[in-house]
Formats: sequence, structure tokens, C-alpha cells
Amino acid sequence: MAGSAWRREIAACVSDPEALPLSAAVKSRVRRVAARFPMRIPPALLERAALSDPRCPIRRQVLPDPRELAPGGALDPLDEESFLLAPGIIRRFEDRLVARVSDRCPVLCRHCNRKRFWNTDDDLATREGLARALSCAPEVREVILSGGEPLMLADRSLDAWLEAARSRAGVEVLRVHTRAPAALPARLTPGLARTLARHRPLWVVTQFNHALEITDSARRGIARLLAAGIPVLNQAVLLRGVNDSVSAQAQLGRGLVAAGIKPHYLFQLDRVTGALHFQVPVRRSLAIAAGLRARCSGLVVPHLLADLPSTGGKVPLNPDAVLGFVEGGVMLRGADGRDYLYPGP
Repeated sequence: MAGSAWRREIAACVSDPEALPLSAAVKSRVRRVAARFPMRIPPALLERAALSDPRCPIRRQVLPDPRELAPGGALDPLDEESFLLAPGIIRRFEDRLVARVSDRCPVLCRHCNRKRFWNTDDDLATREGLARALSCAPEVREVILSGGEPLMLADRSLDAWLEAARSRAGVEVLRVHTRAPAALPARLTPGLARTLARHRPLWVVTQFNHALEITDSARRGIARLLAAGIPVLNQAVLLRGVNDSVSAQAQLGRGLVAAGIKPHYLFQLDRVTGALHFQVPVRRSLAIAAGLRARCSGLVVPHLLADLPSTGGKVPLNPDAVLGFVEGGVMLRGADGRDYLYPGP
């Protein structure tokens, strides 16, 4: 029964603008954008979205926006394609690699940094490819299952992937990065919790961007994971018009902690084509982070970071990393010791 519930939710995802209660003018704009960047909205988010309100933080994340067609940004903003060990196997950092195990996702988030895959049939990772990559990379200690949405895989397939991720001695930690708790909470079944628990130490890393996404169903699913001994972190994206205020971040952080999830990272937007309208200026981001630290318990406060392309790495936005503000944006010192321009909105 539990396994069929999440499949029914997938079948109920909306990809046709005509199925939404929108005006004819808005539907026309949505269709025009969706011709390039498709739409998919799951019931769990649709029922929380005030589609008649352009300011709704859920609507802004899931409904195609004409600003997505503006020029600028990069199709591969993190330069992942330059770090492929095998199809779908990305190694940007020495001690960990990412396996893109699924190209399906219950929600097409408008800020997604892998929008380049929405209209393509690019190769995914294979378990054999992952095993070969691990055999050639003895420094790798962590393997991250990503996508798409890795939890779109059935339990048996996910189990096989996790076994492949541990195919080499020396892999110490597994991670599953998922949007499912917010977008497809029915997927967090007792069977899934048992499958993941067999592969501990394993961390589930969620993406909740707004407190409205933390539903009762999501809390119940997270409680199953926690009861199975699986720690849960959250990585949010700072999005203009969605969560770019101290109050929004405080509500999100407190809601996460109450659900047993540790707010871990708050990312500056990856400057992907079709999402630049979400970018928050770094000066404002720093002010939000400072306001959050002054107002909330440290348990609620995530690390504010920018993920730089190539070997730049994940850089905490603190005085040591921020070299100075220039006309085009802000200069940041990358993890590789090089200086990078993080362009402004």
C-alpha cells in the first residue's frame, strides 16, 4: 500500500498548464516558457501553492516564469561535465563523487542547476561505471546519490546502487540528496527507511527552501528515517522572492529543527541559464545571515556558501573568502586558492 501511494502521487503530477486554475494570459506565458523548460508540479507542493498570488513562495519555485527565457548564466554552472569519471559520475572534489542515478524528478524546480538535462537523454550513471570509477579513485571516501531524484528509484534498485557505492573498501559514508520529502513525502515509506538503514553510515540531505514545504506528511516521513538511525541535513538555496529575508530563514530553520533536520548549507544561487532572476546580491545575503545569527539559536543557522565552478569549491561567505565588491559582483577566494568573480544579479 505505501509503495503504491507515492507512485499514485507521481502519476498525479501536473505538467500541462491547462490543468491549473490560471488565467488565460498566465497559461499562455507558462506554455511559452515550458516549451523550453518543462513544468512538473507534484500534488504535495501544488496543494500548498497559492497559484493566484504571484508572490507565493511555492508558486515562484514551481511555475514557469517568462524571466527564465532571459539571456545569461551557464547551462552547466558548476562545470560538472569537465569532471566526469564515467557517464553520470562526477568528481569535483578529491574525497567524494556524485552519481547521477536518475533523470526523473517529481518536481522541476525553476532554480534547478541541472536544467540542461530536462530536454535531453544524456547518459546516466551505471552501477558498473560507479564501481569502475571507485576502483580508479582510492581517495574517495564519500559517494553521493543524486539526480534527478534518486528516490524515484524503487527500493530494490536503490539498494543495489548503495551496494555498488560500497563496492570498494575505504568508502566510509554514503549520502542521498533528495527533494522528495518536500515534493513527494509519500516516498518516505517504512520500506525505504529499512533499505537506507542497511547501508549506514548514511546521511539523507534534503532540500526544503521554505517553511511552507514542511508538511505533516513530510514530518512523518522524516520521523521514519530518524527512527531508523538515519541523520538528516538540509541544504537550501537562497532565492529572491522566496526566502530572502531573516524572517523566512528563521521560520524555515525552526521548522526544520522541530522536524529533526539540521539546517546545514544555505547556498547562493548557482548561476544557471533560466534562473538568474532568483539571484540574491551577496551584500544582502550576508545581511540575512548576520540577522539570522543575531535572532536564532545556532542550531537553526546554516552555513552560507557559494558553490564556485570548476575547482573553486564550496566557499563559506565570510570575511576571509570575500575579497571585495567590484563593479561586476564580488571577488571570492576559491578552495583552490584562486580568485573568482561571482557575478551580481
